[in-house]
Amino acid sequence: MRLLVLAAALPGAAGCFWTTTKSEGQALRRDVDSLDKRIAGKEADLSGKIAELKAVLDDATKLLKRNSADLGADVDGLRDDIRKATGLVAAMQGDVNELKAAGARRDERLTALEGRLAAIEAKAATAAAAPTSPDDMWTLGESAFKAGRLDEAKDLWKRLAQSYPGHARADDALYFRGEIFARQTDHENAIREYQKVFDKYADSPLADDALFRAGDAAFALKQCTEARAYYGVLKQKYPKSELKKLADDKDKTIKAAAKNRAKCDA
Repeated sequence: MRLLVLAAALPGAAGCFWTTTKSEGQALRRDVDSLDKRIAGKEADLSGKIAELKAVLDDATKLLKRNSADLGADVDGLRDDIRKATGLVAAMQGDVNELKAAGARRDERLTALEGRLAAIEAKAATAAAAPTSPDDMWTLGESAFKAGRLDEAKDLWKRLAQSYPGHARADDALYFRGEIFARQTDHENAIREYQKVFDKYADSPLADDALFRAGDAAFALKQCTEARAYYGVLKQKYPKSELKKLADDKDKTIKAAAKNRAKCDA
């Protein structure tokens, strides 16, 4: 049986490879803010002029209706002024629309850039959090286990056992994956992990524990024959194990309950 020791190393932070793109986004945001202020000022100025010109048009139209017969040649001049004023209004309205369209295009670019930045930052954070060494995988898995983040611990220890089967903690990783499954009452998967410890690391200090815990998990599933088999292998393969007597006691208890369908299905 082994005392577990925390490893010291933790993964480093990710590189700042996206700094230039982020600076570009900040500069673009300042440009957009400046453009928004200019558009607002231009709209206010143009709105005043448009209102003034519309007032002139209204007065001129009324005057035409009242005195068209008496104005004579002045009417033609006034009509020409009206046409020019109308054209000016249309031109200014076009300028406003063009400024708004330019602002909208820049907003779209900025939104797209911010989305790219968010994706880059998320990827960087994930890379920073992902351990790359077996020691880091063990340490982070143990921290997650103690904090109750059991699925996270299972994933980290699975990576350790699969990627580094020769590491000193590979057998621990499998054993404690079994412990997590057992805690989650997923006894079938618990048995599989315990079995792996015995199959791959028969000389591990945890091999006898794994057989004992596999027997417990099998009994929890009412698979009494299988449970007794695990206890039997423990007693045969590890006669000096501290768990030998306890396994023997459990074996006798299960044997006595073999015909009790409330406790044993098989």
